[in-house]
Amino acid sequence: MTWTNASGFVLVGLAMLWVPALAPGLVEPGSFPAIASTRELWLMFMGTLNTSLGAGVLGWYAIRHTWRVPAWLVVQPAPQSEPLALPQATRAGAI
Repeated sequence: MTWTNASGFVLVGLAMLWVPALAPGLVEPGSFPAIASTRELWLMFMGTLNTSLGAGVLGWYAIRHTWRVPAWLVVQPAPQSEPLALPQATRAGAI
């Protein structure tokens, strides 16, 4: 899931959570006064699920971004020089 998809999940989930409060005409009243209708319960359940899923992914992206260490902070080991070859013994008169 990308960052934009997760943001969409959060926004759609929040909209689902707010529909019963902002537009009560879209949600039919329940058969008992204390119990919400099936439509309202479904919107609240799916709104909570979408919001938590999107917020979880956004949180994961934030944690991953926070734990990333900039390249200039990484300590690089000192470069090892190649060992020099020992000089070969030669004879004075030999060609």
